[in-house]
Amino acid sequence: MLLSASTSLFGGALLASAALASPAHPPIRQTTNQEGTPNVAAPSDWKSAVKNVVILVLENRSFDSVFGDVSYHDDVNSLVGKQYCNPINITTGNLGSICATNTLPDISPEDPDHGISGVNMQIFGTWHPEESSVQSGSQKAVMDGFVTQQLNRYHTDNISIGVRPIDYLSAQQVPILTSLAQEYVLFDRWFADVPGPTNPNRAYLTSGTSHGHGRNDVLFNWGGLPQVSIFQALSEKNISWINYSNTTNASAAYIAPDDKTSGGFNPDALFYNWTVATKAYETNIKPLSQFYDNAKDGKLPQMSYLNPECCSYDSFHPPSPVSMGEAFVKKVYDALRSSPQWNETLLILTFDEHGGFADHVPPPSNVPAGDKLTYTEKALDGANITFAFDRMGIRVPTILISPWVGKGIVEHQRAGQSGEYSASSIIATLSMLWDLPNFSPRTAWSSTFEHLFLGEPRSDAIQHLPKSAQQ
Repeated sequence: MLLSASTSLFGGALLASAALASPAHPPIRQTTNQEGTPNVAAPSDWKSAVKNVVILVLENRSFDSVFGDVSYHDDVNSLVGKQYCNPINITTGNLGSICATNTLPDISPEDPDHGISGVNMQIFGTWHPEESSVQSGSQKAVMDGFVTQQLNRYHTDNISIGVRPIDYLSAQQVPILTSLAQEYVLFDRWFADVPGPTNPNRAYLTSGTSHGHGRNDVLFNWGGLPQVSIFQALSEKNISWINYSNTTNASAAYIAPDDKTSGGFNPDALFYNWTVATKAYETNIKPLSQFYDNAKDGKLPQMSYLNPECCSYDSFHPPSPVSMGEAFVKKVYDALRSSPQWNETLLILTFDEHGGFADHVPPPSNVPAGDKLTYTEKALDGANITFAFDRMGIRVPTILISPWVGKGIVEHQRAGQSGEYSASSIIATLSMLWDLPNFSPRTAWSSTFEHLFLGEPRSDAIQHLPKSAQQ
């Protein structure tokens, strides 16, 4: 919630007792450049310009948690000039409110809740929103339950723990992501497809649906999903791809058929039955070290899909240090920027979901689901919730990086399209690039970003990113 009342310092965060006002959906705004003037990409044959797409999917950070302190561009919908607050106890409402500050640490000690029922509390202030009222618009997303859910999750009344999900990083803590945003295209209205955890969102990114899965269950580990994925669709059109991964639980060949549930996550291509049935993992899943070699040698495939490990050092997922995640992003960028393939490359840097970290912008509801399947889980109060995948998750940071996109562009909701930006926008746009069939009703509805490509490549793309905050 956004607060306009006076505040005072308490325990390293701002406390307030005044009433809170719900933020409204911002109006649709045109893409703007760093000077705040409209930016329209020149007509271009973008399909021939972009020969190599690299997709880097990081873990579990909301837009506000990463870019809440952004100040290089006045038109970014961040927390600069705003106060964002949550009640300390949303049930009783008698303990006052606490407001976010830019004091989120490099390492977040706790992992905030990002299961679907917990996200219900974060967005609506209840584990059990009335779905028909949400879809009609009579029950609003007030974004005020992050502190309450954190305190419930950790069974504590320690405010220093409760406030962590709404605090955000200072601009000085994310110099690499900030530099990339300044140099390329930052989306400030890009949502997770699912208001829930990692793998359902990664499934939407790679197939346009999670096939009714709302948690990181065992079927994601080894070919449990039956739908057509981007990996299958590319193979069937003879378009080259590699899923590069440094996941911690795979063998040297990046497979684990006899150990499907050990620590960490398998590469995303292994979600799908097709990958296992065809043994595509033998040729198309490679260690991340090979990505750097292929970039150096100019031998990247047409699509590179990068899985960072989860969740110790470079993924941004708590307790991964933000500074180490930034250093990882710099290494990927440096490899591409110095590659012979740079002038025909698009790097899409995104986060799979918000990871329980707060954002002040309400996510869209009444949107097309990927299919007709539903998911049910038990909330903290012991009662079941059922979710139909017709609401989106919380905003996440996403940056388009290429010599073929403009400098310092902020992309808002796309004018002229009814959809929103999300991970499904990636495969919707790639379907246009490579003439692939549509994946799902969600991808058909999602906004695409082909209009952001320029008529000719830039020659001023930044050569050297700054070091991370801890280097």
